[in-house]
Amino acid sequence: MNNEELRKEIERLTEENVKLKQEIAKLRSVKRPAVSSMDTMSTKLKEALRE
Repeated sequence: MNNEELRKEIERLTEENVKLKQEIAKLRSVKRPAVSSMDTMSTKLKEALRE
């Protein structure tokens, strides 16, 4: 590979890296509320079972 090909490959991989980081951030933000709602459901279930 010559220098020009390597630069293009670095540019392509850098763009892919940015896209993947954005996707990870999006998935993390989706996952967190789901976990907290599960905790809330567990708490409500525990309270209902106590009554």
